[in-house]
Amino acid sequence: MARILLALIALLATSFLANAQVPTTVPFDMGNDGTGPKQPPASQPRQPSAPSQPAEETLPFFRYIIPADEMRIEGENVDRSWSVYLTEEQANSPARLNVAFQNSIFIAPEFSNFTISINNVKVAVPELSASERPADLRYQVPEGVLKPGYNLVSFDFEQRHRTDCGLESIYDLWTDIDQERTFLLFSDPNAAMLSRLDDLRAVGVDDEGRTRFHIVAPALNQQITADPLLELSQGLALLADMPNTMFTYSKSAPAKFASGVLPVYVGTPAELQPLLGSALPDIGTTQTARFISTNQSGKSVLVLMAPSWQRIGPLIDSLTRPAAQTASVKQEAYSTHSWRSQDTQLLTGRRTLTFEQLGIPSQEFSGRVFRAEFAIGLPADFYANAYGEAKIMLDAAYSPQVLPGSRLHVFVNDQLASTWPISTVNGAVLRRTPITFTMRHLKPGVNKIVLEAALLTKSDAECLPGATSDTTARFALFDSSEFVMPNFGRVAQVPDLWATSGTAFPYARGDAPLPLFIDSLNENTLATASDFTAKLANAARQQIPIDVVHSMDDVGPGDAIFIGSVGQVPAQVLRTTKISETSRSIWTQQVGGDPNLDQAPETTIEEWDQAVTAGWYNWIFEVEKYLKRNYDLSFDTLRFLPRPDEDYLPPNSISMLIAQEPSPNDDGAWTLITAPTHENLDLGMTALMKRQHWNAIQGRITTYNRNTGVIDNVPMGSTTFIFDTPFSIRNMRLVITNWFSTNTMSFSLALVVVTILLGLATKGMLKLFGRYED
Repeated sequence: MARILLALIALLATSFLANAQVPTTVPFDMGNDGTGPKQPPASQPRQPSAPSQPAEETLPFFRYIIPADEMRIEGENVDRSWSVYLTEEQANSPARLNVAFQNSIFIAPEFSNFTISINNVKVAVPELSASERPADLRYQVPEGVLKPGYNLVSFDFEQRHRTDCGLESIYDLWTDIDQERTFLLFSDPNAAMLSRLDDLRAVGVDDEGRTRFHIVAPALNQQITADPLLELSQGLALLADMPNTMFTYSKSAPAKFASGVLPVYVGTPAELQPLLGSALPDIGTTQTARFISTNQSGKSVLVLMAPSWQRIGPLIDSLTRPAAQTASVKQEAYSTHSWRSQDTQLLTGRRTLTFEQLGIPSQEFSGRVFRAEFAIGLPADFYANAYGEAKIMLDAAYSPQVLPGSRLHVFVNDQLASTWPISTVNGAVLRRTPITFTMRHLKPGVNKIVLEAALLTKSDAECLPGATSDTTARFALFDSSEFVMPNFGRVAQVPDLWATSGTAFPYARGDAPLPLFIDSLNENTLATASDFTAKLANAARQQIPIDVVHSMDDVGPGDAIFIGSVGQVPAQVLRTTKISETSRSIWTQQVGGDPNLDQAPETTIEEWDQAVTAGWYNWIFEVEKYLKRNYDLSFDTLRFLPRPDEDYLPPNSISMLIAQEPSPNDDGAWTLITAPTHENLDLGMTALMKRQHWNAIQGRITTYNRNTGVIDNVPMGSTTFIFDTPFSIRNMRLVITNWFSTNTMSFSLALVVVTILLGLATKGMLKLFGRYED
């Protein structure tokens, strides 16, 4: 009997292994030049939910779809949505979606869900069972789902823990999307070709989430080419409308281009003939801007050609003008649909928006920590960081399971702004319940706001087996909830790199060309200038006229931008932007050199802190800590006037910096972008082009460490105010209120002075009416 039983067990095990370990076929190969998606391991097992695949296939074209260099999904309920632009040929082509991911071992696949939708049509429901090795799956996109233009792609996650029910356990729940193996495959060879100007939006992203335009200009070292090329880069950035646009330059054409990169050839027929050969359009004496196909790159390239560079400028203007006109229409919103579910509305004063308008639907939740995220946009002259409160009028409900001690949090730009405790038992329905938070973490440009509910229950405390599978709703959020923005002061500040990165202030105020000083024209400096001005154009939602200059005589006292190695930056620029002139000789080491092995014995900041604060005056530091902890005050805020900015000497660990100070006439800003070498300048700006890095630019100086990837900021001290809105008593009251809230001692002094004057006036009035006696 025992032998029969063992034989049955062996038979069942063999059958299970045969079904579970059928090898996955290797997808199509784009070649060994690194331009195609990476291949999965040959021994990778087929996932249960994966559709069958042919033994071998060769598809002519694919497009990456993740608009970032990484995508990690953390938490219990997460919705990531963004738009992907498709040409008419791509939308009409049979398509398949390849998605690759790996999830935490703590995720219970039987209780969790991952849903992929395109244009609100469910395309795939992969199982979150890829903890030991990555899943690499492919699904057919149903016919008629894709459409020409923008297509909404949604990744919806519901992740549940295997065993732990505590609030901290949500940090164990994550899924990493592999952007190099997540793409759309098109069967029609014509899907790879671009033919219309609007097709520039279909350049897409590469395997690092970047949209790259490689400009081939044999005459790029000539002064006449600089202005048209920078105008072209802004127009391309506005047309592409992507979060991580970057530019590279060369005089000759590279051999291969990956997906997400568009080659753009600019020049005269004599300059482009050696590069394009027979593919060069025969234009005669006219100019042309068209897509062509070349055997060299194997894909469409954009050609802008005219008999002379004097005529290339108007040609580029005709190409980029529609982009500028399209962007200017969006004055009531920031364009964020390429990396968020919708564009972000611009608030210029008091405004109330429902959660439905902000893209948050009514929903129920059965987990431990609920999160809902939305974004708002603010103008360049937002000035309310030290007073006033915004609020959320919450329509929600929680069940009797939820215990006192649970909390609602509001995070603004990843900083905790408010906490609202749940103190009642037996559940409750919240109708227009205000959750207020200060506006100190808000900034000009796009702001992310997250509402989080941390829910405690008795069943979670007991955490019996299978408790994480309970789908009974314990929290509900309704789309009738509102975000209320109060009126705020309107005055811009210089320096303020936050306003520059978020809204391009002050460089988008007028129609006059903006002087842009470049120490020399080469591939690195042109790439840096194109990256920076293209980001400004996207932030401003308009094209910014540029006048490239090489002499300080052509700059003038108004707005200006300066780009170059620190040794070539004019002394006047260093003095104005408060960068120490000593940096010319000290800040010249190549970052990333050999370490100094003969250094002094290592010490720690803790040792110095203990030694310095051990004296009788240690109580001063303790008092400051107490004020900061309990009243959010520090000795720095107890001041009469803002401290003046001091000269900054960059250490050798810094590979690049951006500095800003008022222009000599105090009516604008001078912004300096510099590094020890042109190579560091280009590499540093390339790193800052990532959306999350660009959003970190703030203060009066932003520094980047090439070796560690760390971005630091030097905060603003004294600032110059620039009023761009019509004068009003109400606005001045709000501006003065915020200024006094920032400079506390000045407010105290003003209060004392006003009190004295009020007493003197009262005394005089009593004397006048004969009611005062000495």
